[in-house]
Amino acid sequence: MKFKNITLKDVAKEAGVSVPTASRVLNNEKFVSDAVRERVLDAARRLNYTPEWSARSLRLRKTDVIGVIIPNVADYFFSSIVLGVEKFFREKGKDIILFNTSNDERIEERAIKLAVSKRVEGIILATICRNHNVIESLVEEFGIPLVIVDNKIDVKNVDFVLCDDVNCSFKLIEHLINVHGYKKIACISGPLDESSGFDKLLGYKKALIDNGIPVKEDYIKIAYWKKSKAYEATRELLSMDNKPEAIYCMNANMLIGCLRYLNEKGVKVPDDVAVLTFDDYDYVSALNPPVTALERIDLDMGLKAAELLYRRINGEKSEYKEIRISPELVIRKSCGCK
Repeated sequence: MKFKNITLKDVAKEAGVSVPTASRVLNNEKFVSDAVRERVLDAARRLNYTPEWSARSLRLRKTDVIGVIIPNVADYFFSSIVLGVEKFFREKGKDIILFNTSNDERIEERAIKLAVSKRVEGIILATICRNHNVIESLVEEFGIPLVIVDNKIDVKNVDFVLCDDVNCSFKLIEHLINVHGYKKIACISGPLDESSGFDKLLGYKKALIDNGIPVKEDYIKIAYWKKSKAYEATRELLSMDNKPEAIYCMNANMLIGCLRYLNEKGVKVPDDVAVLTFDDYDYVSALNPPVTALERIDLDMGLKAAELLYRRINGEKSEYKEIRISPELVIRKSCGCK
């Protein structure tokens, strides 16, 4: 039962009381009748709900510790976000606890609960969770300030810091069309059940449609941000009779897989096929040829997320924000520019 995410809200519903009343019972507070107390405790036993921490203690104790939860600590993008968060809070005299979820939703849920149990003052979360109710119930239960980065999900009472993925993808593809005249442009995409993957693909399609170029679904390959799958996607694209003239990789991790296949097969960039990517990591400009990309914003995202969280921790009651950052195009030789 532990992994079915039984929450305080579930206990309150089972007992037929409000969430604050259930909380008072489970925290052994006064002003609750014996009958109500017994109903709540009985409901908690039936549901196998065993609170491992106290929301009350969170309100009473300041720890100067921030939780940061990311899906892949080895990924340049997420590690740079962490650096931005750490830089901001270190200057404020606070420390961070870092949780790596290894792209596992169950580990992410446990990481949030563990962060709360460590009495962090707030959490910055790069979520991959597809069950948005899980995060919403955790936010509602513990009332801890939360800022979500990179992936937009349908959750209330949190702030978001995101990249302007639609317009950024649009800029990349429109450059290939307007400057180089490419019409056969393929896309190696991230997962479409994450907003970052969905929105980048939306921008790719919009650029084609706005310039009178039909969208070819067989030019779109889903590689889930993985090098190995991008390698296979590139193989499939170049095995087509109607090969693409250009390949757009939605992140630099998939760019590596794409270029690995091209190098193995002796395919020249940009003479045989143009290549560009969304992320401008340090090595992207050092490749041969250097790859056209969008300037880096990961550090800025971390700083902005930290700033928003710091304001919430200090009692800001303004409307929750959705901030989108739009980086500029960095033109290099891989697209055909000289």
